[in-house]
Formats: sequence, structure tokens, C-alpha cells
Amino acid sequence: MQRLILASSSSRRHSLLNKLGIDYSVAVPSIDETPILGELPEEYVLRIAQSKARAVSISETPNSLILAADTAISYLGTIIGKPENNEDAKRILQMLTGKEHEVLTGLCCKTQKADFKRVIGSKVKLKMLSDEEINTYCATQEPYDKAGAYAIQGDAARFIEYVSGSYSNVVGLPLLELVELLNQAKLTLNDEL
Repeated sequence: MQRLILASSSSRRHSLLNKLGIDYSVAVPSIDETPILGELPEEYVLRIAQSKARAVSISETPNSLILAADTAISYLGTIIGKPENNEDAKRILQMLTGKEHEVLTGLCCKTQKADFKRVIGSKVKLKMLSDEEINTYCATQEPYDKAGAYAIQGDAARFIEYVSGSYSNVVGLPLLELVELLNQAKLTLNDEL
């Protein structure tokens, strides 16, 4: 019997996966998510997703399907992750205000014999934010565990001028591409059994 294991503690990813009606369990990996010097954003999110999947799969049964994801912001080729503190959140939002950036999610579905992986990108533009808007938003505590220091599904929704591409990707789990990847991995998993 196939088991899907989500390698994430993210409530946003849990909520999105629940929308698909898929039964799964959770295993939270512990890995170093520090970018490597010179690493491109696309390479970074894919490497972290694969590392999360590998960290969980070590202890799981052979017929498990491990799902891991990592989301980061790419702005002018630079990786923008989660803010370290209030000042960092303000700095990130000041950098992104009025500008288009890309939200990248690396997906990895791992079986005993293969990794199925993909990077999905969505373009997002924030409106011009005043210092007061940034300070008020940062006071909500919402930015602190979010790549790019904002949550499109939360209070920051009012700051979004547009999204081009997958909205669920910006939240943290691109559902269309995820279903495609899961279907590929399940076919291979069936061949292994």
C-alpha cells in the first residue's frame, strides 16, 4: 500500500494538500537551508526540496512516496528567503515594493528508486508601499516565517498588484504541477512493487 508522506511542518502546505483530498502523514525534516555561495534561486529551491525528501526517506518504508517542497523569492537573481527579524522583514519589503519578483517552488517526489523534481515560478508585483504600510504589516508578525516577508493569502493580499502564474505556488505548493508530479511518481512506485 502506498503511503504519501509530506516532509513539511508548513500549515500552508498542509492546507493546500488537504484541498486535493489526498491522505498523507507528516514527517518534519531537519536540514541546513543555508544557500551555497553563488547558487541560483532555481538551484537552491530544488536542492532544499531534495534534501528535505532525502532526510525523511531514510527512515521510511520502501513503498512510501515522499513529497517535499521549498519556496523562495528571486529578485534580480538573488535568493530572498524568510526574514531573520523585524528589521530584515522591513528591508525585504522595501526592496520588493513596487517591483516584480519571482516566487519559486522546488518540488521533489521521492520513491525508493527515483526522484521526480520540478521548479515552478510565478511572477508577483507588489504595489508601492509606504513606510507606514510596511511598519504596520510587520507589526502583525505575519512576515516572519514567509519567503519574501509576505503572505499573499493573508494581510498582504491587499498589496498585490498582480500574479502571473500559479497562485497556489505563491502560497507554497503549486497544485497543478504537484498532481502531475505525484502521478508520475506513483506510476514508478507501482512498477517497483
